[in-house]
Amino acid sequence: MKNIKKIVSILLVLCLCLTFAACHKKNEIAVKAGDLEFTSGYYACVFYFTDAEARQKVNEALTEAGESTDSVDYSKQKIEDKDYSDWVKEETLNKIKRLAVCKIYCQKNGIEIEESDAELNKQYAEYYWENNYADSAKTESEHTYVKNGFSKETFTNYFNDLSYEGLYFDHIFGAEGEKAIAEDKLKEELSGNYAIADILDVSFTDLTEEEITDKTNQINAYLEELKAGTRSFEEIYHEYNGSEESEDENASSDAEEGTVPLDSHATFMGNSDTDYSNDHYEDVKAMATDEVKVIDNKDSDGNVTGKTLIVKKDILADPYYLKNYDSMLRHAIADDDFDKMIEDGIASLDFKEYTKATKVFTVKKIYVADTSSAS
Repeated sequence: MKNIKKIVSILLVLCLCLTFAACHKKNEIAVKAGDLEFTSGYYACVFYFTDAEARQKVNEALTEAGESTDSVDYSKQKIEDKDYSDWVKEETLNKIKRLAVCKIYCQKNGIEIEESDAELNKQYAEYYWENNYADSAKTESEHTYVKNGFSKETFTNYFNDLSYEGLYFDHIFGAEGEKAIAEDKLKEELSGNYAIADILDVSFTDLTEEEITDKTNQINAYLEELKAGTRSFEEIYHEYNGSEESEDENASSDAEEGTVPLDSHATFMGNSDTDYSNDHYEDVKAMATDEVKVIDNKDSDGNVTGKTLIVKKDILADPYYLKNYDSMLRHAIADDDFDKMIEDGIASLDFKEYTKATKVFTVKKIYVADTSSAS
């Protein structure tokens, strides 16, 4: 799943149309891993998305350094102290090796991709194929991916193959896995790096001094009412936003089953190392459960730009979070061990690259296509 997300991310954010000028024989074998054979088209597919990932890395590094990302000669860049082309080549082979190890493990253990998941993978692949960014192709042969050396069938197969890593991981570290992670460890990870809170942000942008005073008095009044227990956050939230409370007859049972949060207003957040980092996390983390406070929001110059009302909630008291973030928590705990298992598998993998087939794919043959006529 992590690999699929990476591919989806690249497809969504990369605004370039990259095209190979390379040709290869149909069904030509490019690499072999154990008993698995990967065609030149498959290699081209992995190479293409690895290069896209590399371009993102370069752009991010240049942006962070305050440099322009216009007209970048990527082939002259470096990634992780390696020449750009070497990084893309090595990473392409590493991705195929990693995928092969996972697929071989699943085959040996009789683990198959569920039909419903395979169908979903197919739908994702078809969506991105048909909605390829900046693609104005009128015929199949003009499609960006085809010009890059791989077909729709190959792209779909690759997209589907990415699921094997998740199946391998779950077979080892899932709830029923060989090294299943205990619930108390999952709770420790959840409560240690994540939190939930009811949050009401009040901005001072474009307000007069008098209006800022009124807003400050209003949020301070809310603070005292919450502390005294005379009003709920639900009531305050709707009053401040001018909205009406809605009643859902199924909300209570859904919350008890963990399909929706017990508190519909709660904000889920994590520390800066997580995908759910939030500017308020450290403040919330330091609070006691059900504690209420108002904090100042400041800009880079230290000027107060608004205030935030926070009510800390108990993340372990709501079954929704442990249930719905189960996979994320397991990966956070076990990814290092899992990566070591895959590295060991790669080390013992009988792998062969047929350079006659792979040498035609080089980063210098990738260029930015003319997208001026794209619809």
